[in-house]
Amino acid sequence: MADKARMSANGKLGAYLMGHSPVDKALLIRLGTTTEEFVELANQQPDDASLLGALRARGFDEARVRNWSSEFSKRYAGLISLWDLDEGYKPPTPFQRPFVALAKIVEFPLMSLYRRISSAP
Repeated sequence: MADKARMSANGKLGAYLMGHSPVDKALLIRLGTTTEEFVELANQQPDDASLLGALRARGFDEARVRNWSSEFSKRYAGLISLWDLDEGYKPPTPFQRPFVALAKIVEFPLMSLYRRISSAP
């Protein structure tokens, strides 16, 4: 999410959602911060470790965030598989190839629309 925050501030977010996705919202709520505040903090810090320090200095329930994080791969398994396909970490099967190709065409317009109808915290 820190990478997306930095891309967002530099106008290079592309089709990614920053704060709008259910995963982003879940983390932001647990951190007790808004999307705008997170983006600002991420861009003020030189690296992720410094960002975590800045977030800790603001205060949040670290046990709650750690618990959410430990359940992340189970809770979001379906999304993780889609992200891996979308970002090229996992090659698509022959069955998935046409769907991945179609997704590349419609992803940006759909995500732009989603940003308009779904508010970021």
